[in-house]
Amino acid sequence: MKTVNNCRRVVLAGSDGCKVSYCEECNVAEIEVGALSLRLEAHAFNSLAEMMQEAVARLAVYSAAKSQSQFTTSVKNVH
Repeated sequence: MKTVNNCRRVVLAGSDGCKVSYCEECNVAEIEVGALSLRLEAHAFNSLAEMMQEAVARLAVYSAAKSQSQFTTSVKNVH
C-alpha cells in the first residue's frame, strides 16, 4: 500500500471512531476502530467479513440456546 498521503480513500461504512474505508488504487480496505487501524487487501477483507458473519450467526444461536436453557431451568424451579 502506498503512503497515507497518496491514497484516495472512500468511506464505505461507519463514522468517526469506527469506519471502513477503501483505496481503489491500492485495492486495500482499512478498518478503523478508535486508535486501531487494520489494512487488508480486498480478498483478505472479504474473508474477514465472511468469518465475522459466521461468528455473528453462531453467537445468535448460542445466545438463544443459553436463554432457552435459563428459561427451562427457571420453569423447573417453580413449585
